[in-house]
Amino acid sequence: MPASPFVKATTPALASLLIGFLLLLCSTPPPAHAAYSTSGAIGTMHRSLGGNSGKLGPAVGPQRCTLIQKGCYQSFKHGSIHWTKATGAHATLGAIRTAWKKSGWERGPLGYPTSNEYRSGSETRQKFQKGMIVWTAKSGAKVTLTKAPSSFTIKGSGFGHGVGMSQYGARGMAAAGKSSTQILQHYYTGAKVTTMSKDADASLRVQLLTGKKSVTVSPRSGRLRVKVGSKTIESASKVTIERTSSGSVKAIIGSKSYSGSKLTLEWQGTRYWKSSSATTVSVSGAQNGATGTYRHGRLEIGQLKSSLNVINVVGLNKEYLPGIAEMPASWQSEALRSQAIASRTYAYRNLGAVKPACGCNVYDEVASQRFLGWTHENAGDSGPWRKAVAATQSTSGSTVKSARLITYKGGLIDAVYSSSAGSKTHSAAEVWGSAVPYLVSVDDSPSKYASAQNPNASWSVTAKQADMARAFGLADVRSVTVAKTGSGLVKTVKATSVKGKTASLTGDQLRTKLKLKSASFSVA
Repeated sequence: MPASPFVKATTPALASLLIGFLLLLCSTPPPAHAAYSTSGAIGTMHRSLGGNSGKLGPAVGPQRCTLIQKGCYQSFKHGSIHWTKATGAHATLGAIRTAWKKSGWERGPLGYPTSNEYRSGSETRQKFQKGMIVWTAKSGAKVTLTKAPSSFTIKGSGFGHGVGMSQYGARGMAAAGKSSTQILQHYYTGAKVTTMSKDADASLRVQLLTGKKSVTVSPRSGRLRVKVGSKTIESASKVTIERTSSGSVKAIIGSKSYSGSKLTLEWQGTRYWKSSSATTVSVSGAQNGATGTYRHGRLEIGQLKSSLNVINVVGLNKEYLPGIAEMPASWQSEALRSQAIASRTYAYRNLGAVKPACGCNVYDEVASQRFLGWTHENAGDSGPWRKAVAATQSTSGSTVKSARLITYKGGLIDAVYSSSAGSKTHSAAEVWGSAVPYLVSVDDSPSKYASAQNPNASWSVTAKQADMARAFGLADVRSVTVAKTGSGLVKTVKATSVKGKTASLTGDQLRTKLKLKSASFSVA
């Protein structure tokens, strides 16, 4: 049956009115506190502060009891209330709450609040388990600890001094398709990678061992010979070298001994003793107390500061570089070539007059570069490293004719390097106090690429209160403040005790005392 004229006229208007009413109902939000009630000690504290119409406002979340020390909390529109059995329920809000949050909430050095905010003259204060936060209009909120925390969290990045080439950065750049030249010229600002023929076949003096009264040298797959003055004594078995109180050195071969101011040991199959036997010698204690094995060169042994001084004289390019163990041989070829060129440049720069402190050009450890000799050169996985060394030099027969090196304005650079620096490398001026034009801070973000697989892109350690106090020479350490350079290197670290005494260290000093991976860190 057709609708009446009245229904036809009024139905659209009525429908519009009903739809508008429904939209109004749907668009009106329920009260923010409708779904969250307060109870227990937290509810009591909320009501004492004026409830939903007070300074905290209504609850915006449920009460949760998931904190340390079996603590509970509830969030409100303008702050929160925290409770533990030991401290009771107390509210935090505004700038003081923000400062507590930045300090690490209840897990930070302050612990839980033990009072609400209160006024003291021009200051607004709030007490916590291990300190206080004080707010003024002029200074904002400041944290003051009244109890020394049990430990400190130190977060940092990088490993080593962070100057020059970053090895993990080189790996990241190589994975991104950069060449060894591009890598090196990035990390050494203004430097050039070039080919030089000078000193290509030079010999290098490497200190293997010092500080010992005796050392044993044993040949394998051949014979060795000891030269003492005009005498030469051959042996197929071990030789023991001892220092004497008169300042000479003594070689004990079988039942006989031979003394002189210096001894020279050579073995078969080297450029010093041509032979078909490929002899190696083992030197007791040469690798940080472990036995070192060497295929090339010869040994010169004398006394230095009333102890033996063992020097390996090797060809720089063909005999020294293959035994350098500064970068995993499994890395990209361009990263390995970068390391080979940097290591060679470092060694070239140290040719010439020997260092009086060691009677050598370079040490075999991190004071210079880590040299493992035949142990590394002959390792089953070292092939890519040997290829990288060979690819950065040219030879004619057994003679090296030229090699790739890094120069700055025509002179060899001091090609220092480290594992990684973090976001930026550090300048020589920041770390060692003297500016070097090619050792300035540059971007080291490649060391944080996923392809770099850098385990030290970021790191975190916990320092115990006793260790921190011992480092600064204080009875205890209440708080630590850190001042950094533009590259993120820690310049100074200042510690304050509970009684207000202070002590300061450089970032590198604290790194050494706490055995940190780098001097790029923060302390909380």
